[in-house]
Amino acid sequence: MGIKLVFVMEGEAPKLKADTMSKRNEMRYGPLKKVGAARTGRSLFKTILKECLELLECLGVPWVQAAGEAEAMCAYLNAKGHVDGCITNDGDVFLYGAQTVYRNFAMNAKDPLLDCYTMSSIKEKLGCDRESLIGLAVLLGCDYLPKGVPGVGKEQALKLIETLRGQNLLQRFEQWKEQFQCDKNPPLVVKRVVHCSECHHPGSYKEHEHSGCKFCESTRSCKPNDSKYSCPCEWHRLERVKQASAVEDNIRKKANSCEGFPFSEVIQEFLVNKNKLIKIKECQRPNLLSFQIFASEKMEWPKHYACKKLLVLLTRYDMIQRKSGYIDAKQLQAKRVVKTRVKHGIPCFEIEWQKPEHYVDAEDEPAELFVVTVEEESLFQAAYPDVVALYQVEKSEVLKKKQKNRKDRPKEKELSNVCDEVSDLLSQMNLKSRCGILPVQDSLSDIESPPEDQIRQRSTESKGLALAAASCVTTVQKPASAADLTLTASPYSLLQSTLADSSVLPAQFTKNSGISSSSSVTPGLQLSSIHWEETFFSASP
Repeated sequence: MGIKLVFVMEGEAPKLKADTMSKRNEMRYGPLKKVGAARTGRSLFKTILKECLELLECLGVPWVQAAGEAEAMCAYLNAKGHVDGCITNDGDVFLYGAQTVYRNFAMNAKDPLLDCYTMSSIKEKLGCDRESLIGLAVLLGCDYLPKGVPGVGKEQALKLIETLRGQNLLQRFEQWKEQFQCDKNPPLVVKRVVHCSECHHPGSYKEHEHSGCKFCESTRSCKPNDSKYSCPCEWHRLERVKQASAVEDNIRKKANSCEGFPFSEVIQEFLVNKNKLIKIKECQRPNLLSFQIFASEKMEWPKHYACKKLLVLLTRYDMIQRKSGYIDAKQLQAKRVVKTRVKHGIPCFEIEWQKPEHYVDAEDEPAELFVVTVEEESLFQAAYPDVVALYQVEKSEVLKKKQKNRKDRPKEKELSNVCDEVSDLLSQMNLKSRCGILPVQDSLSDIESPPEDQIRQRSTESKGLALAAASCVTTVQKPASAADLTLTASPYSLLQSTLADSSVLPAQFTKNSGISSSSSVTPGLQLSSIHWEETFFSASP
């Protein structure tokens, strides 16, 4: 997301935090065995901090050292504009002067949620500025004052800030101390007088009927007012002051009875920042060899696993540097773009890189001369435009070859048209012989001779039918009488004898018409190659 991190290391803890740190150490490490041992030290914590610094150096992430509390340094950097915000769950960072704070931060990519607080929104919604928050810390408790003022709760403290209406709470603490010394005098008491039921001013209703009301400025009677009307008399004014200061008086009495109030040392710890203006280092290139050694010693990672984890940081650092115009020989060389990818909805490239120095492969995997990562498309294109241009040229050439191969192939529409034409021809040629084996007639004389013009017409029809039969696939059945024929007889003579015999022709064909048509049918029939004993023709497609 383009966010640059700066880690802040804890410094020496203030002496005011001794009690708090002692309790924390007992909770973490158990009660101390040695009597009189120091309980406020950070020896164990400093050991962990040292390892953290070593890791940050391997990763190339910048860090700064705080003079005291790390939250004070974070707030200082934020208030001076060196950083945009602070990531911490410690609310003391607001008291030190931070302007933007991110709380409940967690490394969860599936459900990335966190809380963002700004001083501007806190002042707008709660009416609290930095001094008010420090005052709340004194009343309610903090690391330097764990118990706070006994008997004061959160709701009471917020009501106090509301009644002050923007007045400085820390200055009010000083006034309370002065008032406590002067509170030995008895409080001023004003006697309550009778008030009119009509105008709610001092005096009875009958008195106002006869002589009027000076507050209403009338000589006779008075002006009616609402029941919520605030009377300007001395008694009512004093009552309003008492009601408004009742919350403050309650807290003031409890605070003044607390030893050490207003705890000036705690207030000064928050207001006076001990940190000095420093220059934050830029991010450095991750060190692959150092990280392998550290991960192996401290985390027991295999070297190939450490290399795989650090590789994405190396590639990203080099791409950002090249995008900014910084190019040197130590940067990784991108060999080629393998293909396009989409990762978390972001267009990416799968990249083959030249294997970096000190990179270790797994023992059970074959050693390769390159490594592969998936990088954001826009960043890689800005860092390695030549590699992307070469990939686009190769991709366009592949597309051209595919298009050319598609043009050479017959189109599906053309194939379907050819199939349709063949189907139409087959449907027209779907002719079956309806000529059954008719019983042999005793004589041909029983058939009436049709008229001469009818004979010519039928002769023409039979000729056309025979020609059609010669050009199509027809079911041919061997007549029963063919068994009596000699096997040496040719199919040609068999066809002639069959056509000549009226028993295999439809009833409407005469002897003359069948014989006359056979001469025109036989030349068109290519039947010499058919084996009559074994062949059967089907009219189905």
